[in-house]
Amino acid sequence: MIKNRVATPNIYGDIDKIDMAAVKKRRYIASFILLPFLYVFSIFIACAFGSSTVPIEKVILVLKQELFGIVSEIVTPSDIYIVWNLRFPRALLALAAGGGLAVAGAAMQSVTKNVMADPYVLGISSGALAFVSIGFMIGDTLLNTKWFLPLMAFGGALFALLMVFAVGGFSNTSSPARLVLSGLAVSITLNAVGQYGIYNAKNISSSNAVVSWMMGSLGGSRWADVWIPILSSLLGTAFFLFNARSFDLMALGDETAISLGVDTRLLKRLAFIVVAMMCGVSVASCGIIGLVGFMVPHMVRFITGTEHRRVFPLSFLVGGVFLVCMDILARIILAPNELPIGILTALCGGPYFVWLLRKSKGRG
Repeated sequence: MIKNRVATPNIYGDIDKIDMAAVKKRRYIASFILLPFLYVFSIFIACAFGSSTVPIEKVILVLKQELFGIVSEIVTPSDIYIVWNLRFPRALLALAAGGGLAVAGAAMQSVTKNVMADPYVLGISSGALAFVSIGFMIGDTLLNTKWFLPLMAFGGALFALLMVFAVGGFSNTSSPARLVLSGLAVSITLNAVGQYGIYNAKNISSSNAVVSWMMGSLGGSRWADVWIPILSSLLGTAFFLFNARSFDLMALGDETAISLGVDTRLLKRLAFIVVAMMCGVSVASCGIIGLVGFMVPHMVRFITGTEHRRVFPLSFLVGGVFLVCMDILARIILAPNELPIGILTALCGGPYFVWLLRKSKGRG
């Protein structure tokens, strides 16, 4: 006599999923506790090291004097100039630009459902640079206005983004390889425009400034240069964090998201505008710094999972710390000369890009 068999649920797979979710939650909590300390520590290190080293004790004294009015007799005017006028705003710009690029990359990967998406890979940075070079070619009068270059960079970034999606398509069935190749084609074209702007710049200083931007540099950072990038990065991150649940629903598919009340078309358009703003302002402030928005979101997802309420804030923190570390290395490797920071980020991101391609090929 054959007895009826009752199907038993696969509880072990469910237990594994629960355990992994618990592990990632613990990682997220640990990261959120650790990263603010790394954030502050990276600022102190960035203020201390460079072509000339300032002791950490003096860095603390200078910051206490400038921030809280606690005067110290052992602090010299040169210490104040180096730490407060040069290195501290430079560190803040690195935190803002790195965080903004990382969040922009995370948003692009989510919206396009393409792990290769990145402001650098998709040609957004090249568009911003091309329009900035045109701005230098237009004339000197507009360059004296604070908002001119950020607006030009924003327009260039948005133009490049529209061109990429016009060529590569934008739908759930679009091929990731086609999107990356479209970004490469747009990037090559807009780089040519940027080089034309360099060649026709009205003076040598303008030409040198654009060349420096092409390789990425934080060397010219001053207090007047940091407020727009900080505001742009914070506002952009706040927008994506506020819409984190909608991004989670879109990851399940546009149809599912729409059925649950998400206006996917509007959200994607707003996301493109915000990404263009963040990348454009970053390029206007410190040039093309590639692959930060590509690497950092992948590292964050490995730590915390794919929930965007965790991915966006941690990407901002990790991206900022990462770029500060790259800037410190750029200053000390060839001291007293300075290595363009875009070279270091490309050296880190290029091999990671190849590894991810091989990994995705192995899965396929």
